[in-house]
Amino acid sequence: MVIAVCAFGLALHPETRTVRTGIGSAAPTPIRAKEAEAFLNAALEEGGFWDNGKIITPSVAKQFADLCSAAANPIDDVRGTAKYRRHAVGIMARRQLGWTWEQYRGAGRTLEGAA
Repeated sequence: MVIAVCAFGLALHPETRTVRTGIGSAAPTPIRAKEAEAFLNAALEEGGFWDNGKIITPSVAKQFADLCSAAANPIDDVRGTAKYRRHAVGIMARRQLGWTWEQYRGAGRTLEGAA
């Protein structure tokens, strides 16, 4: 049996120009990083990223990752420490943002959703 130390998911919704997150195994129940979502929604809109399809800047990705990490409320257990889980959520958020955005850009900015 494999049990995740933590999990992170990201969904782009180009039709509504919104993003949503999902964090697992880093809080008592699965949660969303709502402050991170609000930040990224604003950054994508203000930067014109939805329209121009530019690569998301490292500073936007780092801030998003930091906010996702801060949303986590993990515990220490035999699979990992709370500190490690919080760190891992941030790393996964930054990477997933990059991968998902590249998929969106590669699809001619017509992607109806990516995770």
